[in-house]
Amino acid sequence: MTTAMRRAMLAVVTIVVLAAVGVALGLVVDAALGIRTEPATQMYSAEWGKGAEVGVQRSDNDMVMAWIARGLLLLAVLWIIIGVVASRTRLVRRPGAAAARAAWLATTRPWRARESTLGLLPLDRWLLLGIPAALLVGTRAVQTSFLSWTHLVVVMGAWVVFVLVVRLLLRRRSPWPVIAAVGGVVVLRCVVTLLALSVTRPDGHWFSFWTEPTGRTVYIAVAFTLFVWMWVAAAWALASQIGRRRATGTVLAGVGAGLAVAALIVALVGIEGALTVGDDEMGLLSWGLSRILGITVHPGIPATAWFTAGVGFVIAVVGVLLALPYGRADRRAEPEAAASGDLMS
Repeated sequence: MTTAMRRAMLAVVTIVVLAAVGVALGLVVDAALGIRTEPATQMYSAEWGKGAEVGVQRSDNDMVMAWIARGLLLLAVLWIIIGVVASRTRLVRRPGAAAARAAWLATTRPWRARESTLGLLPLDRWLLLGIPAALLVGTRAVQTSFLSWTHLVVVMGAWVVFVLVVRLLLRRRSPWPVIAAVGGVVVLRCVVTLLALSVTRPDGHWFSFWTEPTGRTVYIAVAFTLFVWMWVAAAWALASQIGRRRATGTVLAGVGAGLAVAALIVALVGIEGALTVGDDEMGLLSWGLSRILGITVHPGIPATAWFTAGVGFVIAVVGVLLALPYGRADRRAEPEAAASGDLMS
């Protein structure tokens, strides 16, 4: 059995395990939602008006958002198709096709991420970074019905922190393999979200999530699998450059720092206010029910955001310690990188 076959089998097994865990999480959510609770609506009657107003605002834009989601979905699918076709045909010579090919290979075969990004033209590099970023912004904007940018700012802020931390830890190494791997999975995650938004529309997206057990379980399984695979692919893409230990540490440091910064922002704003605004923007509970039922207005969990920020900080510190070079092998890495053309051009 060749090395490529062993890597492919390991990737398939990893994805199957992640999908199984995702299904288990979906079943846990189903069980949790099956527990009947008594909403104390009398205590939060002042929020009825605000909740209804939020629901009306979202419903007015619902159909427009659905069509925008369909347009973004078409563009995302075309990007993936170009990457698939370009990896086997001469289409790769066309402007931008090399970037789509690199993203597809790095997503499905992250051990080839470094190879797929060698010799990319400046245009391809900009597309490799810009397409996933633009698609992520567009997807989140549609998901919030363009009502506010708070959620988008937090999400993009966490991503910027992740990219900066990874770039700093890589030092002179090329960041394009990990950008290709992460960006490719981001596109797939956006496709899943846009598909749901296109069918159910933003206001019905979470309503269907809460009311359809089968669909919810499938959605959780796919979303969880892609979310974890994103970090697995990122570490795998970096392993050929800096080794498995340092690659794992670099990804952990970026993820931990991004989580810590996002949680710190929520903690400073106040978790109750942040959850309420977030639900207003994303419609996690349709028609402003989070306000009406007092679910986010008075959750009684003020320390959760600070705890999450602390966890993120610990993960980042552990990641940095793992990512630091130790011993002669790590010290020889930079000269070898220069000789093999692995440095930024």
